[in-house]
Amino acid sequence: MRKSRVLKKIGLGIGGGLLCFAAVAPVLLAREAGEIKTNPETFYSEFFEQSFYDEGVNLLDFGRWGRKIFRQEIPSANVNVFDEVPDSSFFTNRHGRKRLSAEEIEKGYRENNGPDLSQPLRVIEAEQRGIYPRFWVKDAQDEEYLLEFDPQIALDLSTGAELVASRFYYALGYHVPQYTPLFFNPDQIQAVSAAMTWEDTGFKKPLTQKRLMEYLLVLPQNAQGLYRASAQKIPQGEKKGPFSFEKRRKDDPEDIVNHRDRREIRALGIFASWLNHFDLCETSTQDFLVHEGGQNVLKHYLMDFNGALGATREGPKDPMLGHEHAVDYGETLKTMFLLGFREKPWQKKWREDKEIVPGSPAVGYFTNQYFDPAGYKTFFPYESLRMATRADGFWAAKLLADFSDADIRAAVKAGEYENPEDAEAIAKTLIERRDIIVRHWFSCSSPLDQFESSGGRLSFKDLAVEKGFESGDGTLYRAEIFTQGKKGKKIAELEAREPLLALDPSWTAAGSGVRVILRTLRPSSKKPGPAVEILLNADGVQGIRHED
Repeated sequence: MRKSRVLKKIGLGIGGGLLCFAAVAPVLLAREAGEIKTNPETFYSEFFEQSFYDEGVNLLDFGRWGRKIFRQEIPSANVNVFDEVPDSSFFTNRHGRKRLSAEEIEKGYRENNGPDLSQPLRVIEAEQRGIYPRFWVKDAQDEEYLLEFDPQIALDLSTGAELVASRFYYALGYHVPQYTPLFFNPDQIQAVSAAMTWEDTGFKKPLTQKRLMEYLLVLPQNAQGLYRASAQKIPQGEKKGPFSFEKRRKDDPEDIVNHRDRREIRALGIFASWLNHFDLCETSTQDFLVHEGGQNVLKHYLMDFNGALGATREGPKDPMLGHEHAVDYGETLKTMFLLGFREKPWQKKWREDKEIVPGSPAVGYFTNQYFDPAGYKTFFPYESLRMATRADGFWAAKLLADFSDADIRAAVKAGEYENPEDAEAIAKTLIERRDIIVRHWFSCSSPLDQFESSGGRLSFKDLAVEKGFESGDGTLYRAEIFTQGKKGKKIAELEAREPLLALDPSWTAAGSGVRVILRTLRPSSKKPGPAVEILLNADGVQGIRHED
């Protein structure tokens, strides 16, 4: 069955211990299309593997339990010496590196203005999912699109979620297809003679114009009598199936780091919690082999965002979504042990809302009531998302902190909600949730960044203070200075009340260098927070590593 979930380098790697820097240099090889296999694409096999097989393996993984008991985290393996994620076929830092304008955020990834309606759209394939259809169409320019629609009870709900979430993922740095809103009337769409449809019975049948019109009957129309869809432009290139959140592709010579050790994969759980993207899963990804820069490149796409915000394809989210996995052994055992008398947070939320979705159907069920940034759960219990360390969380949080309130409203504007109040309600929830997530990760990591060394001084920024999550009053920055090497000798201790350290010039004279272990002590805490290590020599900052 055809699915909608269709859609170079990595830099220096760091691994082992708190502050061990190791270089990894990839070998870039030209590839032919036949060398990359097509991964299978089935939701049901993923359901079994993630909910049963992998969870069983995790329970028997004594190394995993040992790391949890002794709090030994596995550092991300694809970060460079400055503790950043290099651009790759997985991720290209956009808004965090150079701020996008509000117009650029609203526009998102764009190749054209969407389907050309100068001629009727030609439906080449359809699929019925429950009672609602989706169509693969070609327009007057022979470009192919996937059209997804809103449920009957909630115009703007799932199409708006898809349009908005795709803008955020793109601005963050992930590869996404083009998504544009599309409004059309029944005369602007027709089935081609060879079109087929997958019915909800599981059988493939010819798609006639009559059957196409029957599909349209279940779809909502706006006040002008137009159908509204999110139009996903099918990416160019050869489709190679979804990518794993756990393992690398062994047939791709550029994919040399297991995906569970890639920071941008681990951080997906944090970004999903912000966007309430509970159905983030491997089958919502797609690899495409494309020809760029004179060679074949396998690009990794995120797709299928109509389960974000307060939406699902069928209607507003259930209150449980985001609080429990599809099969959640931990929650099941707690309920059994307490004989069902324990009221879960989502149950309390639902009870307090009088078991009705508050607000507009176009917004769905999207609130921050009892939202736990450390406890958000996607549909499947991916181990890679649970492996996010404090350093991974800090990296994700500082990217989120770069989105201003105006940036968030610009992305929500792309949803083209009919009622401006709906757009504002979604924006306010996202703004509040951004702050909850950023405050959490800044508080449990070292929020120090943007280090510069010049004239015997080491300056930096305390992002928690700069972004307004902590007060600079009473904050102390404590540093231990060591000679170079893993077993370097401590040569000094420094303390400052401003994000600036005065260093002895002899420490970084020609041919020498030091390691600075820097911690932050807040007035509300009795002990300093996690460390960040900075490597310095006469040429300035040579490396940064946040504690995992």
